[in-house]
Amino acid sequence: MSVVRHVAARVVAVTCAAILVTAALTGCAPTEPELDSAAASKMQESVSLVTEAAAAGDPAGALAALDALEAQLKEDTASGAISADRSARIQASIDLVRADLTAALPKPEPEPEPTQTEEDPGKSGDKGSKEDKEDKKDD
Repeated sequence: MSVVRHVAARVVAVTCAAILVTAALTGCAPTEPELDSAAASKMQESVSLVTEAAAAGDPAGALAALDALEAQLKEDTASGAISADRSARIQASIDLVRADLTAALPKPEPEPEPTQTEEDPGKSGDKGSKEDKEDKKDD
């Protein structure tokens, strides 16, 4: 991996971690039941998986872990473990991280132009095989 890609992977990883942890944990006051402690713990584990994959230079793996985190968020929101308001803030952070990770994916190599290996029979100028020509003479 080139130095630039390695540094870019680290930047993405740190950004992912900062955004997701901040979104998941900001405003955690005991008086506000916006985020159940069990849900918060599970989300921290999921954020760690995203961060580790991004730090390893695996944006595709980080995106897969982010998909799992997003599914977990939807499930916890539906069950009431996370408030709708808190869920919206976390989802906004997930969207930002997804954009960074998608930008870090390797660009697909352009497909090479197909080369024509056989001459198109209609353009060869040959009107048929020698046997075909002899058959026509006999008719």
